[in-house]
Amino acid sequence: MEIVNFNYLYNWIVLSSIADPRWWLLFASIFWPWLLWLRVVEKSRMFEVLAFGLFWAAMATWLDILGTEYGKWSYPFKLNNDIQTLLPADTAVIPVMYMLLYQYTSTWKSFVIGSVISAAVLSFIFEPLFLMLGMLDLKEWSHTKSFFAFIFLAIATRSLFFFIKKKQTTF
Repeated sequence: MEIVNFNYLYNWIVLSSIADPRWWLLFASIFWPWLLWLRVVEKSRMFEVLAFGLFWAAMATWLDILGTEYGKWSYPFKLNNDIQTLLPADTAVIPVMYMLLYQYTSTWKSFVIGSVISAAVLSFIFEPLFLMLGMLDLKEWSHTKSFFAFIFLAIATRSLFFFIKKKQTTF
């Protein structure tokens, strides 16, 4: 009786994505943003900031599903071929980036400036890098559309959270 099927294990490692450094990059990007966030989050605002980030995660995942379903973009390389979206970006990188922005900006002016910088980093640095690495294929989408979408979503999300906080204090 063979306890470990080494042939299966060998084939899984060699013939699957796990042997590719891009897979490890995506795998690591699930955890390192959250570990960073845990170290720097203001403990007194943890619930509020986390709620903001989880809203971003849900929104990013939902919009990513829509974009891939409607053929705006695709991910030729991802962690799991059965999942059409890029979950590390949707559930870790983007939410944590915007949670840090939400936490460290106290005025609308600083938030908008930070949103423009964050949108530029995501749209004009990360997206081209992922294109170059063969991890993203833009079909009917552009970096400019991503840039303005990130800015709009950041402002809309902060507005929604300020509205909720204001309503919470009136109850």
